[in-house]
Amino acid sequence: MERKKIYHYGIILIVCVLVGTVMALLMKNVNASDLGSKSLQELQHQIIEYQRKNEELNNRNARLYDYIRELERGEGESYLRVIEEREKFAIFAGLRAVRNDGVVVTLSPIGGYKMQDALVRQFTNELSALGAQAISINNERKVTTTEIRTSQDNILINGISFSREEPFEIKAIVDPLKIDSYVVPYLQSVSTSIKKQVGEDTVAITVRHERDIMIPALSEDRIGYAIDLLQPAD
Repeated sequence: MERKKIYHYGIILIVCVLVGTVMALLMKNVNASDLGSKSLQELQHQIIEYQRKNEELNNRNARLYDYIRELERGEGESYLRVIEEREKFAIFAGLRAVRNDGVVVTLSPIGGYKMQDALVRQFTNELSALGAQAISINNERKVTTTEIRTSQDNILINGISFSREEPFEIKAIVDPLKIDSYVVPYLQSVSTSIKKQVGEDTVAITVRHERDIMIPALSEDRIGYAIDLLQPAD
């Protein structure tokens, strides 16, 4: 009797173990199926997203190719915009001759006086502070690389020598509405102050309003044009 009970319990235990094992396997297959389904959906979304981005890149490349073709043919709005921007930068850099109303300051040495580079610089600095958009000194266009310095009996401007015993003419294009009311009177007051410092019999200074003055472009053989030593950085 006792053996029969043990036998029955053993059978029940084996059946329970088998049922548990089968249920565990079923649950594992269900989870794996869910995970596989989820991964497949994610892959589908990623593929769709990649396709969208690839289409955007293709459209952008097509626009760039059209833009390049317009530039190569020298036509179209893109080409005209590039030309317009190039001209603006060229004017700003002093590579184009310009004209408008402006002022002319003439510095003339008297009685053997030799012009000081500091005097020339002072007027160019004053004109810049007054909003001058273009300045020339003895028809040498002043740009960011322009030097004004004494070298023995000469003053160097853009590497060109000018005798310190000859007049220096400074031209500047400024706001036409401010020339007579502010610019000329201010520069005349500066001239008076300078004459008191260096003496009345050393230099004659005139300041005048001149209509439609022309300021030349920087000559291509000047140092401001030189870029032969410049190498692109990596």
